[in-house]
Amino acid sequence: MDVKEKITKLRNERGWTLGKLATEAGISTSSVYNWYNEKNYTPSRDAIEDVCAAFHITLAEFWSDVEVDKLTEKEIKILESFRSMPAKKQEVV
Repeated sequence: MDVKEKITKLRNERGWTLGKLATEAGISTSSVYNWYNEKNYTPSRDAIEDVCAAFHITLAEFWSDVEVDKLTEKEIKILESFRSMPAKKQEVV
């Protein structure tokens, strides 16, 4: 999923228009519309950070294709085990 598809997915999940996203992210409406019009601009890193702040997610969550609410119990246990490992062991994993 590319950046604009991800933003669209997040926006649609919340029922936000492009204008609402621009307002919530503190980005000009024209900039947001330019991501989707014939000019096909790509959002800058700063803009993506602003979008993440508006959606109350981290950059890691933005770039991850993992849908946390769809993890199985087994997957959650694996992640919990990973987090409790020392950093060196995490690197090996």
